[in-house]
Amino acid sequence: MSLEQKQIFKFYVGYDDIFNEIKNLSNIKTQTNIAFDVLKYDDNNYEINIALAGVTQDQITIEQLNNFLMLDVKDKIKTSFEGVIHKGIRTNSVKQRFRLEQNIEVDEAELVNGILKIKLHKKEMKTKLKREIEIIEE
Repeated sequence: MSLEQKQIFKFYVGYDDIFNEIKNLSNIKTQTNIAFDVLKYDDNNYEINIALAGVTQDQITIEQLNNFLMLDVKDKIKTSFEGVIHKGIRTNSVKQRFRLEQNIEVDEAELVNGILKIKLHKKEMKTKLKREIEIIEE
């Protein structure tokens, strides 16, 4: 940490964990190549869109625990077709974690045309409990 950073951070008491986490995040390499977008509609509403081609609702588990949103996708259905020239759609299981601000909660999740849409809303600060998110399929 440079001298300039120390001079700025000295006014932020109790934020040590946040600064350490920012430093640690810069060293983390992505472990999956799952495609996703994070959208911000306004100061209180967000959405995460995750591309899950060939995945059905019963293969997906979404849980929110403390400040983490955890996505687990069981092995995708493997089709045996002898005429495959190129195999680019992954069929292995996927685990993806998103770090959420303390007061962000999942409103709903829906799977539409291979895109999992997770809608998030910033609420008043309160203690969060682990809960499983129901996925709406249209």
